[in-house]
Formats: sequence, C-alpha cells, structure tokens
Amino acid sequence: MASIFISHSKQDNDAKHFLLEAFAGTKVKPILEEFEPAVPSGVSATKIANDIKSANAVFVLLSETVQQLAHTRDWINWECGTAVNKDIWIFEPFEAHGRINIVAPRLTHFVRYSLHDSWRNYIRTIIDCYDDSHVFPTLAGTAGTGAAFGKDPVAGALVGLSIGVAGLILHGMAKPTLGIGVNCWNCKSTYKVHLPTDIGDFRCATCNSNCRLALQQPKLATV
Repeated sequence: MASIFISHSKQDNDAKHFLLEAFAGTKVKPILEEFEPAVPSGVSATKIANDIKSANAVFVLLSETVQQLAHTRDWINWECGTAVNKDIWIFEPFEAHGRINIVAPRLTHFVRYSLHDSWRNYIRTIIDCYDDSHVFPTLAGTAGTGAAFGKDPVAGALVGLSIGVAGLILHGMAKPTLGIGVNCWNCKSTYKVHLPTDIGDFRCATCNSNCRLALQQPKLATV
C-alpha cells in the first residue's frame, strides 16, 4: 500500500486534520510520528528513517508554530534530509506568507494553501498521484499472459512481468504533473509551485527569497 510521510508539529491540529481529511477515501496511507515535547517510547530516528524510506513521498507542514519550536524544526529539517530520492512537498498556510523562514535544501513542490474545500480536493488529487494499488494486479495479469503464450511457463511469466513493469512506468507510476515549474531568481533552485490564481507571490523555501509567479494556475480557492 502506498504511503506518504507527514512531517509536522502535532500542535498544528487544524492543518493536520485538514490534510488527513484529504487522505480520506484514497488508497494512500498517511504516516505521522508525533513527539512533542519528547520522542515517545518506541519511536526512534531509525524507525522514522525507515518510515520515510518506505514512503512514496514526504509532505512537510510548515507553520508559525514550527517556526517557534526549535525541537520540532530540527526534526523536520532532519526528516527532509533523510528523504533521499523522494518527492518533498512543502505546504505553507496562505496567511503565513512573510512569517516563516524555515529553509529546505531540497524540495520538489511548494504549496501555498488555505483551509478551503477546493484546496482539500486539490491536495486529494496530489495524494491520488501516489496510489499504487493497481501495481500488483497489473503485474500479476501480465505475468499470467506471458506464461499463457510462452512454451516455458516460467520464462513466459518473466516476459509478461517485464511487459507489465514497462506499462506501469509509462502509465501507472508517473510522477505528479501538477503545479507550475519555477527557477528561483536567487538560488536557481527548480521545483513546482501551487498557488491561488490571483496570488503570484511565494517564498523560495530553499533560500527564503521572495519570488513572484508570472504564470498563473486555474483558480483553486477564494482567499
């Protein structure tokens, strides 16, 4: 089952519940580790690292709360650094623009969102991009097809399996194509941003520079 690791502060209840509502009805599992003010029994850096390694992506919920909690901020920075070869989505509240300066050395998406139904639906679309529930049925079906047509059942199954894998790479396992690609004028970092139509400003989460989006997306929310 696909999963997404959520890096956050447990004190941000509204944002956390809003995000979990977006997961409802999907086939992607949210993974949350909460350890404020201290790491609970049974949770260690090794467990968190393994959870991130097994996840399909990492969602980072930044906020003014995280900004003020050095312990949480340090853990979130560590979790981002642990997410090797993973899509990292930075989520920041729309109204917190200019009040957060936490940097992430690497990210793939920056989302300036609001607690509106339209944004919840949009985030659900993002989550659905990581749904891999179709993988095993597809692989099983193509393996069976190869075995049926091959003289050697094992060799035929391997041929069918390779066809299935190729099909998944082309169709079922594509990276999310949402958002608009940007290149920061200051640090030259490249990633995608997700903003309301009438708002072009966003913070580069890599160097903390203020940027403005020239192109605009279809309207997502009324702010």
